[in-house]
Amino acid sequence: MISEKIKEIQRVCEEICWKNRLSGTKGNKEARKFIKNYLKRKGFKVYEEDFSVTKTVPVSARIKCEGEEFPAFPLIGSLWGETSGEVVILKNLEEEKDLKGKVVALPVGGRRDSEKAKFLRDKKASGMVTFLEELDVPFSGTIGDVKFFAVNTTREIVKRIEGKNVILDIRTEKKEIKGKNLYVEFGRGPVLLLVAHYDTKPFVYGAIDNGLSVALLLVMSRELAGFQEIPFRIRILFTDCEELGLEGASHHALHSKNIFYVINLDSIGWKNPAVLYEDASGENGRLINEKLFKHLMDMKVDIPFVESKTGMSDHVPFKEKGAQTLFLSSDPFTLRHTQLDDYFAIDWEVVKVWYEVISYFVRRIHRL
Repeated sequence: MISEKIKEIQRVCEEICWKNRLSGTKGNKEARKFIKNYLKRKGFKVYEEDFSVTKTVPVSARIKCEGEEFPAFPLIGSLWGETSGEVVILKNLEEEKDLKGKVVALPVGGRRDSEKAKFLRDKKASGMVTFLEELDVPFSGTIGDVKFFAVNTTREIVKRIEGKNVILDIRTEKKEIKGKNLYVEFGRGPVLLLVAHYDTKPFVYGAIDNGLSVALLLVMSRELAGFQEIPFRIRILFTDCEELGLEGASHHALHSKNIFYVINLDSIGWKNPAVLYEDASGENGRLINEKLFKHLMDMKVDIPFVESKTGMSDHVPFKEKGAQTLFLSSDPFTLRHTQLDDYFAIDWEVVKVWYEVISYFVRRIHRL
C-alpha cells in the first residue's frame, strides 16, 4: 500500500518540481492550478485566500572585474543599480576590519543574510557578496527589507575577485504580488493544521524545498479525511509567498481562530531528516514535540531533534499566536536554495518514513 502512495507522490512531484515557482510567476500559478484540481478530483471543497504583498524581487546580476563579467544572483530585497569597491572576504562578522567602501564577501550560514546586510550597511560597506562554502554553486538568498546591495555567486568566483575592485551590477524589480493560499478541511473541534508552502526562491526548482511536502500532503489528504475518530478539525493548508517572508502563513494566521496544533512540513525528503525543536524564532511547541518524540519511540524510528539558529518557516506566525508548533525538516540540508535541489535529490526511503510517521501521528496525537 505504501509503495503505491510513494509512486503517486513521485508522479505529483514530476508535475510540480521541474519548474521555478517564485510567487507571481507563471510556474507558481501552474503549480497552484495543479494543487487545486488535484484536491477537487479527490472530492474536496477547496478554499482560497487571496492577499497582496509588495516585494523587491531579483531579475539579474553581474560582477564586473578588470574587463571580465561573472554571473551572480541578486538577493531578494537587494537594491537596484550599481555599487563598487574592493572585495574583502570575511569568515564571520566578528572579524574586526574597516569595511567602509568595501564589497564584503561572506559565506552563507551563521547569521541570516538580512542580519549580515544590516551589519555591513551600518559599517558603511558598499555591498555584500555571499557564497556557499560546501558547494560551488549559487545560492538564492534574501535580505528582506534591508536597503543594501547584495548578490550571491560561487566560491570559485569569490576567490578570483578577492582583493580586486569590482562593480556589482544588479537588476531587481519592486512589484505587487497577488498571492493565494489553498486549503481543505474536515472533522470537528479545534484545528490541527498541516501546512506546506508551494512557492520557491528565485532561479531554483525547490523539489525538496518544498514541492515534495506539497505532494506528500496532497496524496495523504484522502487518508487523513478517513480518520473519523480524531477530535480535531484537520486543515491542510498550502501557502504562497513563504520564501518572500512567510506572507501566506501570516495572512492565514491573522484570519484564523482555534488553531491548536500546527505541523509544518518544509524541506523534508533529504537524507538528513530532523525535527527542529528550536529555530530562529525560538522554541517550538513543547507539548507537541514531546508527543512526537514518544510517537517516534513507539515506532522505533530514529529522527533527531535539533536546534537551528537560522530556520524560519510557516509555523512561526501561528507560534506567535500561541499555537503548539512542530517543524519537520532536514538538517543539515546542503542543497537548500540551490539549483541542485531538483527531483533527483529526493531520498524516497526517507519520504516513505515521513509518510508513515506523519499519517500515524495525526491519527493518534490525541492519545499520546
